[in-house]
Amino acid sequence: MLALLLGVAGLYLATQWFRRLPVHSRGRITLSVVGLSLLFLAMIGRLPWVLALAGGLLSAGVLLLGARHRHGDEERPDDDVTVGQSTVETGYLRMTLDHETGDMAGEVLAGRFVGSVLEALTLDQLLELLHDLATTDDESAALLRAYLDRSYGDEWQEVADSKTANERSFDEMTLSDAYAILGLDEGASREQIVAAHGRLIQRLHPDRGGSTFLAAKINQARDMLLGR
Repeated sequence: MLALLLGVAGLYLATQWFRRLPVHSRGRITLSVVGLSLLFLAMIGRLPWVLALAGGLLSAGVLLLGARHRHGDEERPDDDVTVGQSTVETGYLRMTLDHETGDMAGEVLAGRFVGSVLEALTLDQLLELLHDLATTDDESAALLRAYLDRSYGDEWQEVADSKTANERSFDEMTLSDAYAILGLDEGASREQIVAAHGRLIQRLHPDRGGSTFLAAKINQARDMLLGR
C-alpha cells in the first residue's frame, strides 16, 4: 500500500515538473522516454505485442475518422440547392427573395409584358402591369405590390394616385386643352395638328420608354381637333 502511495506521489511530482519545462525540452524528454520504453520492451520480448496493439488502435482511428467524414458529406446540402433564397410563382409572375439582403427580383410570365424582368421595367410600366393584374389575378397583383414597396417605397403609391386623379379628368378635355397638349395655337390647320401629333408621339410613345397615359392624351387631343 505504501509503495502504491509513493508511486502515485512520484508520478504527480514528475508530471508537475514536466509541465514547468520549456516546450522544446518537453519534446526531447518525451522522445527519450519513448525510446527507452521501446528498448526495454524489446529486451523483455514484449515489443511485438505493443506494436500490434498500436497498429490496431491506429486502424480504428482511421476508420472512425472516415465514418465521420462520410457522415459530414451526407449532412452537407447539395450544391444545386440555392441557400438563402425563396421563389414564389403565380400565374403571371415569378419572384425571388434574397434572405440576406431582402432584395426582390421578378419575371413576368404572361400578359403584354411577358418575358420582361421587373428590374428592366420603368415605374410607369410597372403600374400599367399592376393595373392589368388588379383585374385578372389578385395573387399576382399582391406580389407586384410587395415588389413595388420594396423597390420604390411610398413613391410608387403617390405616382399611382396621381395617375388615377388624371384619369378621372381624361374625358373632360376641352378644345383649349387639346391645342395646349399638342403645343398649338387655336385654329391650327389639319397639317399642323398631324405634324405636332407625330412629333410628340415619337418622343412619348411607351415603346420608346414614354408614358402610356401621356400617349393616350396626345392621341385624344389629335382626335378631338380632327373631329373624330
